This record gives sequence, C-alpha cells and structure tokens, in this order.
Amino acid sequence: MSNTNYLKSPKKKLTASYIIALSLIAFLSISSQVIIRTVLSKQEKDARVINISGRQRMLSQKISKIALQLERASSNRQYAKLQGEFKSVIELWSSSHYGLKERSLELDLGGENSETISKMFAEITPNFDQMKQAAENILEESSPQYIDPYVSVILQNEASFLRQMNIITFQYDHESTSRIKQVETIETILLVITLLSIFLEAKFIFRPAVKAIDKYLNETISRGLALRDAHQNLLNTNQEKESVEKELYEQLEKNHQLQININKDLELKINERTREIQDQKEEIEQQASKLQKQNEVVSNVNRKLTDSISYAKKVQHSILGHRQNIINEFKDGFILNRPKDIISGDFYWFYQKEDLRILVAADCTGHGVSAAFMTIIGNLLLNDIVINQQIHSPKEILNFLDMELYALLNLKNVNKISDGMDLGLVAIHSDRREIEFVGAKRPLYFVGKDNKIDKIQGSKSTIGYHAKDVRKQFESSIIDYQSGDRLYLTSDGFQDQFGGSQGSKFLQKRLIEALNRTINYPMVKQKKVLEGVFEKWKGTAPQTDDVLIVGVEL
Repeated sequence: MSNTNYLKSPKKKLTASYIIALSLIAFLSISSQVIIRTVLSKQEKDARVINISGRQRMLSQKISKIALQLERASSNRQYAKLQGEFKSVIELWSSSHYGLKERSLELDLGGENSETISKMFAEITPNFDQMKQAAENILEESSPQYIDPYVSVILQNEASFLRQMNIITFQYDHESTSRIKQVETIETILLVITLLSIFLEAKFIFRPAVKAIDKYLNETISRGLALRDAHQNLLNTNQEKESVEKELYEQLEKNHQLQININKDLELKINERTREIQDQKEEIEQQASKLQKQNEVVSNVNRKLTDSISYAKKVQHSILGHRQNIINEFKDGFILNRPKDIISGDFYWFYQKEDLRILVAADCTGHGVSAAFMTIIGNLLLNDIVINQQIHSPKEILNFLDMELYALLNLKNVNKISDGMDLGLVAIHSDRREIEFVGAKRPLYFVGKDNKIDKIQGSKSTIGYHAKDVRKQFESSIIDYQSGDRLYLTSDGFQDQFGGSQGSKFLQKRLIEALNRTINYPMVKQKKVLEGVFEKWKGTAPQTDDVLIVGVEL
C-alpha cells in the first residue's frame, strides 16, 4: 500500500487493516485458550486414573500383608480385628479395579480405555479373580487355621498382578503424555502464526502510516516557509512603493488595485491551507483516540488476567480450608501467610480424629502459579494418604507422600521433574500429651515450660525430588508437652527475605529472636508484631519468596 493511498483515505484503510489483524490475533488467542482448557480438563481425569492405578500396587501389597497377619493371628479377637481391616482394603481394591476397567463415573473417571489397556485388563483378570475369591473365602472363615490355602493363592497371584498393574499404569501415562505432545505442537503452530501476524501488521500497516504522516508534515512545513517568504516580499514591496510614490502617482492606483487582488488571493490561499491543517489535526486526533482505545483493550486484558489469578487464589483458599477453623481446634494460634505474588506456593494442612491432631506447613518449589499447582497436589495427596488410606504415622505419611509425589511427576517416558516440597509435620496425641515431629528440610520451633525456643531439626531430604544414589530417611522426634506449650512450623520465606540497611537476608537467627521477644504475647498480637518486623526489614525491597508461619498453643 503506497503513501499516496494513505493520504487520500487513511481512516478507512487503517480501520479495515486493524480489524482484520486484531480479529486474527483474537481468533488465535481464543483457539489457544480453548485447546488449553480442553487438555487441562482431560489431564485432571488422566491424573486421577494414574493415581488410582498406582494405588492398586500399594493395596495389593497390603492385602498380602494382612493375609499373612491373619494366618498368624494369636487370638480370635486379633483375627476379627484384622478381618475388618482386610475387608476394607479388599473393598477399596476391588472397587478401584472395576472403576479403572469400566472408567466408572462414580470415581470421576469418565471416558473410555484404549484398546491396548482393555487387553491388558483382560490379561490381569485371572489373577484379580483368584485373589478376590481367595480373599472372600478368608473373610468367611472364623478361625486362622483354615485359611492357609487361600493365603497361598493370594501370594501366588500377587507378583503377576503387581507387574501387570505397573504396565497398565505406564500405558495410562504414555497415552496422557502423547496427547500433551500433540497439543504442544498445535500450540507452537498457533504461536508462530500469531507472531507472524504481528510482524506483518507492523510492516504493512504501521510502517506505511508513519511514512505517510511524516511526508504530510514535511509538506506542511514547506508550505509554511513559502508563505513566510511571500509575506516578507510583500513588506519589501510596500517600502519600495513609498520611496517612489511621488514619481509613480498615476501608477499607484493600478498598483493599489493589483495589491488588493493579490491580498485577496493570498487570504483565500491562507484560509484554504488553514482548513487543510485543521483537517489533518482532526485526523491526528482520531489516530490518537484509536491508540488510546487500544491501550484500554490491553489494560482490560491485563485486568482479566489478574482477575483470573485472583479467582485461582480463592480456589486455593477453599482447598486449604478456613484458617480460623484450624485455630479453633487449639487453645490459641495464628496462621501468617503472605504470598510473593497473588497465589502462594506455601500451604498448610490439618486433620483431626478423636485424640489425634495432625498439622502440616509446607513450602513448594518456586512461587506463583506453578508452585500453587504443587500446593493443590500436596493437599490432595495428604488427604488420600491420611484420610483415605488412614495412615497416621508421621514417618509413614512422609514416606508415602514422597513416593506418590515422585511417581506422579516422574513416571516412565516423561522427562524427570526436580520439583518437590519441604515441610514440617507434627502429630499431636492429646490422650498421652505427646508430640511426634518429622520434617523434610524444615525444623520445628517448640516452646516449653522454660519459655525458650527449642529448635528440632528435620531430615535433610526433601519430598518428591530424588537425587541419584541418595536414600531418603525421615526420622521422627518425640516431645512431651503440657497445656500452654507452643509450637511453630514455617517455610523459609521469612528468614530468606532481603532487606535491612545492608540489603542482606533476615536469617533464621533473627526469626528465633523475634519469636523469643514475643513469646508471652497472645498469639494474635504475636502475629501482628511478626508482620511489622517483616515489613520493616523488607522496606522498599521486593518480597523474595512466599512466607508461611503456623503457630499454635496447646
């Protein structure tokens, strides 16, 4: 498109060009969002299928373990108790198997299995049926002396069942990964098309428009200079006329009339040029108005993105639970949670059953949206391990959480993910006034009757990420407590904050000093003091990381 065309009708041509270009970009953006949302919806079901499939291994091992315990039961009371636990495990194992096989809607596993996975389930059915039948026979027996043949059947089929369930789990993951790669290819193509569209818009719309406006301004300036020179010539002519007035009196009338005509022509030309300049000014103002509207569109898009992340924050809070409901289960307490961005990569978790209370404070890798996803995964895994599987030993909870998080993030045919989480976990036994603590790279701060902070160090291993040739160990510490004792679980965000006069880290030492100074305060006031200390240290520096401190009084 030439500059002349822009000068003749810039409004219509620019409007049409912008509509086409922006419509194309909007179409590509909407298409990308539709694809992403569709894949996220499918990935949620894939993740649940893979999680339940992987859980079948643990359940089948637990069946064998309880069957052996039933065989060796020393009393009818012990045998009856083990039978009840055995029945619960069999029912969960059986319902999970049929749910995976039929993609049960009751387990939120909608969809259909591929032909390959259906064949695999057909191959595993004989082992499953024999183990299930043997388990049902065991449940019918009232004494351990008659169950030996059925236990043997379970043990004979367990290894084959585990091996084939592993193959099915890897196949589920392989199919999920294949779908993700296809969507990534489509996303890449849409991104290339979008960038190409922006490049073409800049080349064929903005660049010609700028050149045309520049040319018109240069022409306007040239015309203004010409008018200034004409005016100066007019003044010179008047001066010469006065000097020869006497000699050219007769000619004066003619010259005077000629001068009047010239002035009229000049006035008409000046008025015409003024109107042209005014028209160009209006066009420039219209272009400025369009640019302002475009800026408003960009602002609206940015606001919508911020609103979406803010809504994600509400979803995250609804999953973590209401803070005051947790604090109400203790004599006093507080939860200080300050995300670096809108949503946090730190999370807290609480569970209570009879005389047992379990409290967790966790710090996921990174911060922002990616870390927030990890908080949801950690919350769901803890619900499954503690509530569904009824595992209440702190060491066992961390071992299962580590195993399931690693399996979820690093299954076969997927590039290894080094993300994970550091956390502290306390199990409070009210009946025997005892605290059992276990940590993954996070400590416990405990305040006893001496009113001093005692730091109990956690394990050096993290949850999820596995370094080569490193065996993880999560050791627990037992602490007796009295009414009025306090305990604190934290992420590393508070102590890692940069600030102060030297721009250095706050460090763990200053955090312990701040807790010691406020140890006799009510915990609500202690929280406010800690917030003030944090803000004063941070000053005008940006927040370094998500901050989480959970403190309770027993």
